[in-house]
Amino acid sequence: MGRMRGIFLLVVFLLGLSLGLSPALRAQSIEDSGKGLIWYESVIGTSSSLGTVTRFDSTVGYNFNRHFGVDFGVPFLFVHASSSTTTTLRSANGIGDIYTDLRFTLRNPAVNFISTLRGAAPTGSTSNGFSTGRATVNWNNHFDRTFGRVTPYAELGLANTAPDTAYFVRPSTTLGLTGHFEGGAALQLARLLNFHASVYAIEPAGQQKVFSKFLNRTSAPTVPASHGRFFQTAPETVGSADIARDHGFSLGFDSRPFRAVDLAIGYTRSATFDLNTLYFGVGFNLARLLGSSSH
Repeated sequence: MGRMRGIFLLVVFLLGLSLGLSPALRAQSIEDSGKGLIWYESVIGTSSSLGTVTRFDSTVGYNFNRHFGVDFGVPFLFVHASSSTTTTLRSANGIGDIYTDLRFTLRNPAVNFISTLRGAAPTGSTSNGFSTGRATVNWNNHFDRTFGRVTPYAELGLANTAPDTAYFVRPSTTLGLTGHFEGGAALQLARLLNFHASVYAIEPAGQQKVFSKFLNRTSAPTVPASHGRFFQTAPETVGSADIARDHGFSLGFDSRPFRAVDLAIGYTRSATFDLNTLYFGVGFNLARLLGSSSH
């Protein structure tokens, strides 16, 4: 049994190295670090018919107590376009928008609540679609409650940019007032393995700008968009709320096989964009590894 358990852990770990860490699991790992230092390193991304968008994130901060925490992050983005697409796409890499998170957590038998306010500075390239060129703010509120092995959850937020959802690093960056929602449930399949299923909605309002991560201002001329994929047809698009709206669902597995390692694999179907993506990455909670946080 011990040998089989070791093989299982190794398989899960190797899968995670190639296929995934979800934003939800990363946030939970940071929040669960307890009072003290926050230090989290991750590589996450999505792969689709367009290509891959990979994001390396380095986050450092401090949890003051079980309710309040703050962290700062620096992302690096690597975009590799697929050669099989009919549209001329391009690859690029560079720094994204550096950010800070202010977080409030309230654990309660009735419902758990985590509210996060993220502010990002426009340090990324707008020509590469890594930034809007403006400061962005995202206020997200997470609710969950566990019933045995099942944990239903919901997230509601308001931002001036469309945030990444669980298992979906977006192929574009947007600017404009946006409401976002995600709801679903996690099922504990085993002590080290959870299954997640959720639906999401990005609901913009007013004028929107879409900056493509696969096209820059020197790319091919604009062509008509199909399935709302303006990020595939023009480097920058300005229009109504419809150009940034998105709905879909995600399925995924996550695991914490070791004390400081978070892994996941996921699939997202964007019904609006008619786009299928696989999510991949791995995360390391170095503060927990160093034992600098108290629980």
